[in-house]
Amino acid sequence: MKKKLFATALLLLTTCTSFTGCHYHTRDNTTMIQTKNRESTAINYIDMNRVTEYSGTDTGLQLYFEDGTGYYLEVPQRQEGITKVYYIYTPEDFEHLSHAHENRNEKIIIEVSNGTVLDSEGNGIDILGNYRHYDMEKFSVGDKVQSVFVYNPKTNFIDDILYRTDTLIE
Repeated sequence: MKKKLFATALLLLTTCTSFTGCHYHTRDNTTMIQTKNRESTAINYIDMNRVTEYSGTDTGLQLYFEDGTGYYLEVPQRQEGITKVYYIYTPEDFEHLSHAHENRNEKIIIEVSNGTVLDSEGNGIDILGNYRHYDMEKFSVGDKVQSVFVYNPKTNFIDDILYRTDTLIE
C-alpha cells in the first residue's frame, strides 16, 4: 500500500512539475540541487533522493527534505482529466496505452510498469517481455524495478518520454 501511495505521489509530483515548476530552497534561501557527482542551480527541479517524507491533501502535495526544509506543490484543479495513468500488467493494458500514445491530444500520458534487470550491462525486460535498460549504479542483476514514464503531451510519438524514474521494488 505504501509503495502504491508513493508511486501515486511521485506521479502527481512529476505531472504537476511539468506545468508549474518547483523550487528547492536551502536554509539560506538559495536554490541548489545536489546530484551524485555535481551541484546545479536549476530552479525547476526537485532531487527526489533528498525527500524524506511527504503528505497529500485535496489541493496538493507537501514534501519534506532531509535538511528540514519543505515544499508545497499545489495541484491546479482546472487540470483534472488532463492526465491519464496506465498501469501495465497485461497485453490488453499495453494495447490501451499504445492507443493513447497515438491519440494524445495534449493529454499527459503516464505509464507505470514493472521489469527485471537481467545482466550486469543493465539489460532487462518488463513483465510483458519488452526490452528495458536500467542504471547499474542503482540496480543489480535480478532486481525487480517499477518504471514510471511521462510522455510528451505535444506529440504522438511512442518514444517521446519527458521523464523517467525507476524504483527498486524487490
